[in-house]
Parts: sequence; C-alpha cells; structure tokens
Amino acid sequence: MPTRIAFATNKGGLEDNIADRFGRAPTFTIVDIDDEGRILSVRVVENPGAKAGSGAGIRAVQKLVDLGVEIVVGPSPGPNAYMALQQAGIKIFSLPGLTVKEAFERVLKELRK
Repeated sequence: MPTRIAFATNKGGLEDNIADRFGRAPTFTIVDIDDEGRILSVRVVENPGAKAGSGAGIRAVQKLVDLGVEIVVGPSPGPNAYMALQQAGIKIFSLPGLTVKEAFERVLKELRK
C-alpha cells in the first residue's frame, strides 16, 4: 500500500523548494511511495488556503485529508493547522529551506529508522 507525502511548495515538483509558509503555500507536491521508498507518482495540487482570507491552515489541512495524505513536509504549521494535522493523524516534518528532493531524502531516512 503506497504512502502519500505532501510537500508544501511554491510552484510544485521535486526540484522546487519547501515553501516559507504552510497554510499559504501556493501548491502541494504530492508524492506516493512504495514500501521500499521508491517514488510511484508525483503530482502538484493547488492549495485552497493560499488565497483564503482567514483559516488558511485549516483549509490546507482539509485538502490534504481529502487527498489521503499521511505525511506532511514543510515549514512549521501554525497552531490551528498543527492541531488539525494531529487530529487527522498526519505525521509532520518541519524541514524549511530545503528542496523537495532533499526533504524527501530526509523523510525516507526517518521512516527507515
């Protein structure tokens, strides 16, 4: 069964950087991996929280829940988004300042421990 990871990104894709803000990240790069950590698919989805007047983090989390995401990688989410992610059982990795590829490698190392 694949594991679905969402990376908060600016434009999307494996070459992009992790966005500076979680709830208002323009896109999420969704990566499905198999049990060996091999990438099965990569797609970019727009974040509905990016243009929200308020509640950006909650809208972002709801989108990720709807997509079946199990792990989120980005900057530290705000308190409301953090609580919503925890309630949804989504694991959080705070890895700002990295490319998606670099962050992906770090997450894989943690998952293999």
